[in-house]
Amino acid sequence: MRNIPTDLLRTFLAVIDLRSHTRAAEQLGRTQPAISLQMKKLQELLDVPLFAKDAGAQPTEAGELVASYARQMLTLNDEMVLRLSRRDHHGKIRLGIPNDYADHFLPKLMPQLARHGHDFRFEVVCDLSHALLQGLRNGLYDMVVAMTPDGPAEGAFMTWKEPLVWIGEKKTSVVTDANSNLRVVCFPEGCLYRRAMLTALQRDGRGYELVYTSPSLSGLEAAIGSGYGNTVLARRIVPAKLATLDVPGLPRLADVVVGIYLSSDRKRSLVAESFAAHFADAFVASNREDDWPRS
Repeated sequence: MRNIPTDLLRTFLAVIDLRSHTRAAEQLGRTQPAISLQMKKLQELLDVPLFAKDAGAQPTEAGELVASYARQMLTLNDEMVLRLSRRDHHGKIRLGIPNDYADHFLPKLMPQLARHGHDFRFEVVCDLSHALLQGLRNGLYDMVVAMTPDGPAEGAFMTWKEPLVWIGEKKTSVVTDANSNLRVVCFPEGCLYRRAMLTALQRDGRGYELVYTSPSLSGLEAAIGSGYGNTVLARRIVPAKLATLDVPGLPRLADVVVGIYLSSDRKRSLVAESFAAHFADAFVASNREDDWPRS
């Protein structure tokens, strides 16, 4: 009887859900050759072709069948881990997460957890990414979601690249002052969105003025929605009432890397690892639903 490692199944689902070996590698914090080797090993274990020839990440009929079983197997695996860890650790998670990611993901994720009978208890702190990573190293959190500018920090459970976009009240709402300086709305100093935005403006010699600073995404949304200025956010978490700017002349923005990080204390992170898997699933679901559009 052959046993199929769950890590191969997780990788397989990431490849077909994201429709790309490369994007799956970015999400999982691995190299593209490593992902390809895992898929080769899975195909050898199952002795069936999982991907259509010359079709990239398009699954075959057998691949679709494997994906269906894989989702059930991983759900049971995560449920088992969750129930055991909840019995031993009461399901408590100290979570550090940026404000915008908390606003975007948690309202979608919490009802799902409740529907499936999960009983996590949370202490949630929203802060800038560098402060969250330092807090994780100091033992303040069990799990952290954080952004880094030049690649993942050490010990990531999962990482992915996040494109940044210019945001306005409407697609053409570029707000400037009488001297054609861009009116900038942003998070406080230390935020990677702010850093990427100001770096791009300075690189292109574009004049700007900081007109509104707030640690709250809802605060930024209110300012931008009233036509007070523009900002930069990750494309995935643009509030529904705002729009990605579609005008020429705005500076090109560098991507950031987002990662899920767990405590190095294995006893403390058992529950967090189960929740991290749920958060990762929510990320993949968001990727499928949005497929990067925002108008």
